[in-house]
Amino acid sequence: MSVPIVPPPPVDVQRLRSHRVGRLCAQLAGRDVDAIVLTNPVSLRYAADWREYALFQSHIPTYYLVMDRDGRLTMFGAYATAHPTIDEFRVAHHPNVFDGGLDTAVTAAGFADDIAAVVGRGTRLAVERVNPTCVDALHRLGFDVIDAEPLVEIARSVKSSDEIVCIRHAIAVAEAAIATMRERAVPGVSENELMAALHQVNIANDGDWIDGRMLCSGERTNPWYQEASARRLRAGEFLAFDTDMIGPFGYCADISRTWVVGDGGPTAEQRDRYRRAHDEIHHFAELLVPGRSFRELSDAAMRQPDEFVAHRYACLAHGVGMSDEWPRIHHRCDRDAHGYDGEVRADMVLSVESFVGSDRGGPGVKLEQMYLVGERGATALSTYPFEPTLLAAR
Repeated sequence: MSVPIVPPPPVDVQRLRSHRVGRLCAQLAGRDVDAIVLTNPVSLRYAADWREYALFQSHIPTYYLVMDRDGRLTMFGAYATAHPTIDEFRVAHHPNVFDGGLDTAVTAAGFADDIAAVVGRGTRLAVERVNPTCVDALHRLGFDVIDAEPLVEIARSVKSSDEIVCIRHAIAVAEAAIATMRERAVPGVSENELMAALHQVNIANDGDWIDGRMLCSGERTNPWYQEASARRLRAGEFLAFDTDMIGPFGYCADISRTWVVGDGGPTAEQRDRYRRAHDEIHHFAELLVPGRSFRELSDAAMRQPDEFVAHRYACLAHGVGMSDEWPRIHHRCDRDAHGYDGEVRADMVLSVESFVGSDRGGPGVKLEQMYLVGERGATALSTYPFEPTLLAAR
């Protein structure tokens, strides 16, 4: 089967990288932090455009990257030792059991010595996702250690124009994959086969990975969070999916759509569920204005009838860049338990989500649309069309 190839846009890669390093450096200066140690593969891509063994790194942290307040980058543990953004490569004391053995205190001491050799002992250090033994070892060398994740998330939350170009390209690849899935979504094909089409188009276009396997059909569409399986599609039922795609340039395309399988028309119940989800995301998108608080947004969000509350989606909206990111804006009913406040800013990219499925059973609809927040409101970035037959008057 042919695979669509989407020509990449011209991107000033040096300017893109400089913007991201500048955002991180501003966070270090603002928190009076001397250096940051990064291990999350998404953070490595953001800070250094580092792509090597990303999924392996997510569960066995082999590399660690040190960036000082001037933006100088020192990489420990890399296999490749030639990269345009890295100023220096050094051998690592890998802070994991796979590489370093069961006595993690030994490797942690080496890890702390490595950091001290770059930035000096006793400095203020932001550290991301390491074992407790590593933090203990840093403390023994006099480091003042804080959590790096808030700094990185704030840095990533506001996008440059070059980042928006990259995101638009990732979306274009995702939508080419969606079109391919649409062609193959015929009765008898399995959910897994359709999920494979999304991976295939992404990789063929120099994308990276899929964060989840969110694709389901028929009775499995309600409740949500049922991943792709060997179940085969049947005519007249719903197919629903969420791309969760980390695409070209390392940027995420996070889009959900729901279709009716086959050529038949939708039922009244299918139309009702679809229209509710469609109205919910568009109502929320109209609220996205710079300066509006997360609390205000959740208060003003559309309310579904009681039968749809139990199966609601996990949030109203969330940030998106190189993956899902801060902020996550909660439903009002979830805010006391899980929510936090903040403020929408211009040049944020947010994915607005809805799932509508009754606690009494029946089909479920998952829709999600990506928006760029501008000075006067939000503009849709994802362009794959919604279903006119499901939005038609009953």
